[in-house]
Amino acid sequence: MKFVNALAVPLGVLGAVLTYLALTYGMFFIWAVFLATCMGVALGGSKEAFKNLIICGSLGVVLASVASLIILNVPVPLPGAMWPAIVVGATTAMMALAANLPIFGAIPATVIGYASTFAYLLSANKLSNETFMALNFGNPLVINILSIIVAAGFGLVSLNIAGKLAKQAVA
Repeated sequence: MKFVNALAVPLGVLGAVLTYLALTYGMFFIWAVFLATCMGVALGGSKEAFKNLIICGSLGVVLASVASLIILNVPVPLPGAMWPAIVVGATTAMMALAANLPIFGAIPATVIGYASTFAYLLSANKLSNETFMALNFGNPLVINILSIIVAAGFGLVSLNIAGKLAKQAVA
């Protein structure tokens, strides 16, 4: 069996299970899980790649959260969206600078964490101090990082099962 065909089995089954869990319990975002899983595969699909996904994706979540809190709590009298643009520019530059440390070298994973945090905050109208102070799954520091961790597990398990299925079909 071709690897891509074998991959359809764990992706379909685990994708369905994870979607059910996400929609039933709300402990992670299924869209963030699928995006981050793709990033882990793009980084190489190895245990090391998924470890980098967790570390760098979490850094992105933290940087986006810091940016959000600065935007919310540091009033700067600039016209329109100039202040948020400056804050986002500065924190995204920090992503690249952080990559000088090898542990933060997977910049695309950092971007996924950053982008998924703002996607949640802006699309769900959650950009508020209350969102960040909540000690629950509504806090992006909790739900986005948990989504990235779930994605790493999903990716590793899917690739492992697909590899075994593909080898069995050849044997």
